[in-house]
Amino acid sequence: MSEINFNSIYDGVSLALHAAFPDRQIYGGEVKQGLKPGDFNVIMPGARQIKQVGQRYRRTPTVDVIYYPKRSPCAAECHDMADRLTHILWSIQTPQGDTIHATSCECRVEDGVLHILLAYNHHIYIQRAQEPMETLEIKQEG
Repeated sequence: MSEINFNSIYDGVSLALHAAFPDRQIYGGEVKQGLKPGDFNVIMPGARQIKQVGQRYRRTPTVDVIYYPKRSPCAAECHDMADRLTHILWSIQTPQGDTIHATSCECRVEDGVLHILLAYNHHIYIQRAQEPMETLEIKQEG
């Protein structure tokens, strides 16, 4: 198992979308021009890190997958796509080959676009630099 980080989760979501929708464009971040109905945009609006026991930390990055519907009104299309995306993105594989599962999913339609917010909780271990006993100096008084 390799080290899972924010970029590997972001890339895993993008790869899952590319595999499921090879004929659509998947953008990452700000889209200046060229966006077409039916395209996706993947952003990571935030992440949390909470200290656990010892050097363990629980990380919770949130990924927002934005879908731009082809038709207006878009309610039926957005609900159908929300159902498809939750199945596609519930378990993703990182580029390093690790599988990670979403721990929560929230779907909403705002301003005529679909937002799927997924949280991918995972744990990391941060090792402290340790000084070997042979290099310690002992100062005795008295």
